[in-house]
Amino acid sequence: MNDGEQEKINFSELANFSPKQKEAEQALRNYKYVLYGGALGGGKSYWIRWILLKLLLLYYMQTKQKGITVGLFCEDYPALYDRQLSKINFEFPEWLGKYSSMTHSYTLKSEYGSGSIVFRNLDDVSKYKSAEFAAIAVDELTQNHEDMFVFLRTRLRWKGIKNTKFIAATNPDGIGYLWVKTKWIDKVFPEEESEKELFTFVKALPTDNPYLDESYIKSLSSLPEKKRNALLYGDWDSMEGQFFEEWTTRKHVVFPFEIPNSWRKFRSIDVSGKNGWTACGWYALDYDGNIWKYREYYATNLESDIHAQNIAELTGNEKIHYTVIDNSAFSRIGLPETIAEIYIKNGIQNLVPSSKNRIAGWDFVHQYLRWNEKDGPRLKVFSSCKNTIRTIPACIYDKNNSGDLDTDCEDHIADEMRYFIQTIRDGKSQRPITAAYKRLKELYNN
Repeated sequence: MNDGEQEKINFSELANFSPKQKEAEQALRNYKYVLYGGALGGGKSYWIRWILLKLLLLYYMQTKQKGITVGLFCEDYPALYDRQLSKINFEFPEWLGKYSSMTHSYTLKSEYGSGSIVFRNLDDVSKYKSAEFAAIAVDELTQNHEDMFVFLRTRLRWKGIKNTKFIAATNPDGIGYLWVKTKWIDKVFPEEESEKELFTFVKALPTDNPYLDESYIKSLSSLPEKKRNALLYGDWDSMEGQFFEEWTTRKHVVFPFEIPNSWRKFRSIDVSGKNGWTACGWYALDYDGNIWKYREYYATNLESDIHAQNIAELTGNEKIHYTVIDNSAFSRIGLPETIAEIYIKNGIQNLVPSSKNRIAGWDFVHQYLRWNEKDGPRLKVFSSCKNTIRTIPACIYDKNNSGDLDTDCEDHIADEMRYFIQTIRDGKSQRPITAAYKRLKELYNN
């Protein structure tokens, strides 16, 4: 973008960006999807509202279009008011434009293009299905699910403007932690992503904010280790509220090796509908009762019979002692046949229903993940299980139940892991026999 004409109103003097905020400002020249922040106190909310103001001015200078609209979004109205609306009248100059509390928008005066920043919440994104924005900013991106991002991308368009922008600010926490980290920090994208080279992250720490009081930084320094690492140092591997706090890559992840034929092998499956994720894990139990996860399957947008066929194909001729499956797979309510029956028909035999006791199950998972420097964990994962390594450390606590994880996070692999570990006691495999399993066995043995 050409900033030459912008000097007429001296935007730099108006915004008074810190050096780190200027770095993020520069990133907008080369990238479409810019994430700023990563810790508390880096001036994130301030930056995104002022950068939207700059974009409005630049878009008008470049196109001479009037009435261009950009949007600034928060997860709900209280957050929108606290972080943004309460600041507008004190920061944006009256000679440049006017804020309307009726429409929750700031509109530039006619001589500056009559463009508007509209302030909206994300409690129901479908409200904006007919809206269009030349730029979109989301404050605290990780407080939202990925579906929000997918939807807002479809609203990012404006006639005559080719350099539309998606801007976000966030801390490394919240229900959207994993998908945000995957795209902007780890730079891992699905094959269909055609703009992967247009994503960038500008890390800002409290120490990058020259207007922050030293006492605030000292208070962050006093936080417990994981919160301190995330909120003071912007460490994306020390998420606040992490459910599996025992997890550490250097202890739990190992290079693949050939599993001895004498070790018993198992499978564990978390099933889902076509639009959800189906997860399967393959596990080996050694002579000391240690568990080794050596293979994974993780897929969506497929019917149950296709999932089952894929799992059977990956298994090949391996002898599987038994396969634990989500107990809901045995339900016939409203169905001509159960999911369990579909799996059996397609080559997944010896099915065992998972336990319904989630809290006890998570307790066993914690036990198997726990470790010290002398004795390693009893559960280890092959480095080839990429989705396990990605999702397990990103699971967070349920705010209403400290013994459970938040089911809004990407918990499918964690669930199938729990199903299997609940069938292991004192290093020995146990096979729970239920009435449902007996009926299935009789049905397919006849």
